[in-house]
Amino acid sequence: MPDIEPHLADDGVTRVSPPDPRTALFWDGTHWHVPRVDDHGRVQVRGEDQVFSIKGVLAETETADLTEASGGILSDVVPDGEYWVITNITALDLDNATTGHVYYARHNNFNYEFERLYEALAANRPSSYHGHVYLDSKDTIQVTFVGGLIGDTCKIILTGHIMTLET
Repeated sequence: MPDIEPHLADDGVTRVSPPDPRTALFWDGTHWHVPRVDDHGRVQVRGEDQVFSIKGVLAETETADLTEASGGILSDVVPDGEYWVITNITALDLDNATTGHVYYARHNNFNYEFERLYEALAANRPSSYHGHVYLDSKDTIQVTFVGGLIGDTCKIILTGHIMTLET
């Protein structure tokens, strides 16, 4: 953190460091600022303090048939104005055994592989990814079912958070 010069804070008190007891503050490069709070105690963030806020819980299930051997299925596309933080993905072939599942995040028409599991998975036996995958609007998740057969019904389940920019 940069050196803090003495300054007159928003509350009219000259400060050299953050107040004590500790409280949530924003550093703008020059001054500490106390966040604005609404009538319910929620932080209000607007304009230059813009951050993400949680719009809701993400719980999406996509079921589709494979159109090619060792094919994949896609999640829904992230709508405009939203960002998805995915914390868990579960994938399973409902009909036949597979030899692996490969997880991708598709961004700007490019698939970024972030998880690969090669092991014998019986029909209807899931694999899972636990972590954080961040998707922008128009992004999607793809899971490839290695060893899956044409026509197999496969499922992916995404859970996490739906985020929006505060405006």
